[in-house]
Amino acid sequence: MSRINILFTTSAAPEKSPFFTTEKRPPLGVGFMISLLKNQGHTVFFIDNYLKPSRFIEEGYLQKNRIDYVGIYANTICYRDTLRMFNAIEQLRQKGVWQGKIIVGGPHTAVAPQTIPEFVDHIVLGEGEQAIQDILDGTTSDRIIRHPRLEDLDSLPFQPWDIFTALPYDFTCPWMDIQPVFTMNTSRGCMYTCNFCSASVIWERKYTCFSAERIIAEIEYLIREHQAKGIYFREDHFTLSNKRTQQFCQSLLDKSISISWACETRVDNLDEELIELMSKSGCRALYLGVESGSQRMLDVMKKGITVDQIKNVITWCHNFNIRTYCSLITGLPGETHEDYRLTKQLMEELKPYKYSFNVFVGIPGSPLYKHVVEKNLYEHMDDLKLAYLPGYNVKTRLFYDRDSKELVDHTFLKSTEFDRKLKKELWRRTIGRWAGIVRKCIGRMLPSPLKERIKSWIQKSG
Repeated sequence: MSRINILFTTSAAPEKSPFFTTEKRPPLGVGFMISLLKNQGHTVFFIDNYLKPSRFIEEGYLQKNRIDYVGIYANTICYRDTLRMFNAIEQLRQKGVWQGKIIVGGPHTAVAPQTIPEFVDHIVLGEGEQAIQDILDGTTSDRIIRHPRLEDLDSLPFQPWDIFTALPYDFTCPWMDIQPVFTMNTSRGCMYTCNFCSASVIWERKYTCFSAERIIAEIEYLIREHQAKGIYFREDHFTLSNKRTQQFCQSLLDKSISISWACETRVDNLDEELIELMSKSGCRALYLGVESGSQRMLDVMKKGITVDQIKNVITWCHNFNIRTYCSLITGLPGETHEDYRLTKQLMEELKPYKYSFNVFVGIPGSPLYKHVVEKNLYEHMDDLKLAYLPGYNVKTRLFYDRDSKELVDHTFLKSTEFDRKLKKELWRRTIGRWAGIVRKCIGRMLPSPLKERIKSWIQKSG
């Protein structure tokens, strides 16, 4: 097998986006392929434009390093920069100054392969480990490649932590007061049918995962080689396999591995006994896809959970000193102010460590997106085919404290009854802020004796 020079790169985040793009963590999907090809003797280069945009194409990086293949990771949110790189690289080929091949993979290829220009040589759908080897080995010349899902994820190498730790990534977790915290992804896919999510299109509703032993081995490596203090499992559903979760927790305890950890998961397969074991093994926080406190909206989203399950899990986490972050969605088609009120009421009742509302934007590939488009429920669709519903501007102001024009180039004119009620809440918040500013200003201007007289008068007045 001949040795290949291959560059893996990510796409830069857009200047405006309805989704938050400030969190910069190692791209673990790309990381597996970097390690795999390095182990096979290929020369692997890596540029993370999402972490820090570069001008590697214009600066002659491909020619200087004699790159044979460029592998670009594409997601829909960053696709504008992906397209820019496609065209810039193709210009090099047209000029005859570089004659390598272009490969693209990532979630965008699964949901919108028709948007990839014809001159791109290979489009990888789904997992890329086997596909990239076939391309480099010359055993396939197909333009669109989709391999059957990997059955044995334990066969994948560790992440290229030597590369990642040398870059200024975020090695913290917002719910754990320690660092460094290393991000791990130990499973792929989701068996559930939430209609706002495109995971089923990307992963074909099949779930695979590392064994508990494989997870432990990489954690031990991170502690030994990189002084890891914590692990943050960033994946759709870390605890889907109850058996694996128990084995993982028990292994940490049996081996006396002192590591704090957090994970992302659902509420419907957690019970009090498992949460207690997770806490004993070092679990300090759970990111929960709660979505809503309205059972009606949970059913509309096909979430497959109940409000009672949400209450139980957060209560158990309180009891066993596990912090909970609740991710919520608002602004879905058909949502009412009463649904929102129930969600806010539930959060105030349960008092998770933190919660936040995400304003719904339709993403290509999800069933709900298809419904929004077919029923013409959106007010605006941008060049990435993201669908924005009426009242998006009201919700971004209330829930993000930002003008919608900072996120998308469109002036929203339509609104719903839900939005009109949210405007009243927004108005009350604005008045409250101004009143607070006025009180501070007056307090600074008044002489101390007068302030004391006013304070005494207020107390006497009850």
